[in-house]
Amino acid sequence: MNDSSKSSDLLHDLILPTLLFATVGGMVWAVRGCSGFGAVNGCVFSGVTWGTVWWFIARDRGAKQSRRYASAWIILALAVGIGMAGARGWMQWPSFFRGELLLDAPHNKTVPIPRAYGFLWLFIAGVPWAGLGACMLAWCGARREDEAKPSRIVEDWVLRIAFGVCGVLLANHLFKAHPEVFLPLYKSLKSQYNDLIANPNLRRLIGDNRLAMGHLGLYLGFLLAEVIRRDWKNVTLITTVGVINGAGWALCQNWNWAHTVFPGIHFNFWRCWESSGGISIGIAYGVAYYLVNRPDTGTSGPSYRLPSPNLQRFGVYFGLITAMGFSIKNGLKGWANIYLGNEEYWSRFLTLAIFPLVLLSLAVLAVRIVIRPLPRDFDKDPIPEAAWLVWGVLIIQNIIAQLVTGPHSDWTENAFCLYYLILFVISSTIVYHYQVRKNNDLA
Repeated sequence: MNDSSKSSDLLHDLILPTLLFATVGGMVWAVRGCSGFGAVNGCVFSGVTWGTVWWFIARDRGAKQSRRYASAWIILALAVGIGMAGARGWMQWPSFFRGELLLDAPHNKTVPIPRAYGFLWLFIAGVPWAGLGACMLAWCGARREDEAKPSRIVEDWVLRIAFGVCGVLLANHLFKAHPEVFLPLYKSLKSQYNDLIANPNLRRLIGDNRLAMGHLGLYLGFLLAEVIRRDWKNVTLITTVGVINGAGWALCQNWNWAHTVFPGIHFNFWRCWESSGGISIGIAYGVAYYLVNRPDTGTSGPSYRLPSPNLQRFGVYFGLITAMGFSIKNGLKGWANIYLGNEEYWSRFLTLAIFPLVLLSLAVLAVRIVIRPLPRDFDKDPIPEAAWLVWGVLIIQNIIAQLVTGPHSDWTENAFCLYYLILFVISSTIVYHYQVRKNNDLA
């Protein structure tokens, strides 16, 4: 391979994917904490966007694929995996970076704590928050023919599920049996931990730490299953995403340093932290993409054949319709909450308006695939409209970002609107570059 080919590979397999995932992450993770979103809903918003751009740049326009992780089911995998990771909080840890453990925040009741606890718990939080999505992405990896026997597939899924469940159960058991290991300053604050009414922040801390350890146990269980399977690409993917994001989140420190660096400036530094957290996740996936998802064409062309083209078509639309339905519903709810008020009313109204359409669309999709299936040996692109789909997701998600960023009477909100626009220009330029490149390859 000559130097120009190596440079092109580095550009298209590392630099551009990492920049794409990072710029997408800078927007989606900031929106994750905005009006209408938060927790699982915000993480689904993020996961479906990352999943769509990963799938688009990884796929070849044909039945056979040169990259192992190019399945259309990756969209649903990241929406579910990252969405599931959002089912916990993290608000009790940022104070650690200030050297404070909160006991009763409304009454300014705190005790000193070493700042090292902040780095530790942000790392513990960051590993599975990005890593659970990586686990499910890994499960979408194409199998070679000798690995695609039904008995082998069943064994693999039983192993993964069993080890994931055992990881959660073991983590919960250890947390209950050894609270002094998982609860900061437990020995010196045992009386406070036993009086959660007088120390409500400790109650929240116990909940956050327990869930963080449960998610970490789930992540490590899934990872161990891949080690036992000796699937080293899956191991590399899962480990890389988890460790890089854990380190990135710890280094960001929830932007607690911002008020010292920018004294006297009143800005939404928490949203800056959210955005940098998304950039960290994007970098983690970009590095993993380079390590495990470079082309593997061999001597006879593309090496991987994905499952049934009908399953691929169903997978891409099932993931997009479901997750984008959630995104649109929550985005409109967030806009209504900012400008109209009465969020609960709009949440109910939009649920009744959008979710039946989602279910109807899925039913129509299933019927269409059953009535007009593609042949199993279909050797062309089963999803020729892929470019339209990725553009649709990027544009809709960025419109939602603008809708939930306001009111515009606040200059700091306008600053984020401009920031999202800049990120969209960068990400859309990269997507367009890959679109042109794929069209040229096909020609």
